[in-house]
Amino acid sequence: MRKAMYRVLVILALACTAQAKDWMATINYNVAVPGQQMKPYINNTSLLGFALDARKFVSPSVSLGASLGHQVFYWRSSESPSLENGFFSSTQYRFLNTLPCMLTAHYYYQMPNGIKPYLGAHVGGYYAWQRAEMGIVVQENRKWRWGIAPEAGVLIPVGAMQMNIGTKLSYLGLPGETTLGDPQKQLFMSFFVGLSFINVNWY
Repeated sequence: MRKAMYRVLVILALACTAQAKDWMATINYNVAVPGQQMKPYINNTSLLGFALDARKFVSPSVSLGASLGHQVFYWRSSESPSLENGFFSSTQYRFLNTLPCMLTAHYYYQMPNGIKPYLGAHVGGYYAWQRAEMGIVVQENRKWRWGIAPEAGVLIPVGAMQMNIGTKLSYLGLPGETTLGDPQKQLFMSFFVGLSFINVNWY
């Protein structure tokens, strides 16, 4: 699956050089709140996140593209997790890194003042790197998983650029046995603000 995603992104990157018109590049800063299934594992809000988007307008109201990003969750816990041979009593440091590599589609509502509310969806793969540290004991898990992320936002003209404000709900499945309270499925809500550049010259 990872190779297939890389091939799709390479094809999109080559397509970028064919025609610069009607392309939009966006960089966002993300704050993410864990969902109910994640909270037993990590309950802290993540302030460490960013995303990069490239979108091609196939019509004035529709764009297709790709997105990359990184969101880091961290939590310090004093609970005693259950291991194979009993319980382990120690302060735990839990980390979750998610790196989405996804294809996107968005629909835009045109308003007379230039503001563009939009709805969209991201579909593709998440690289999830989870780590729990308890003294000298370390539990680690790294997996690629399919995921989906519906999104809603608004583009607000700011000079030659546009401010991008919105929210995104990220869902990724992690089938298998749980480890140290690690949820099998993960869900988190992101709130973002960023800048968008229209008609980007890629070459």
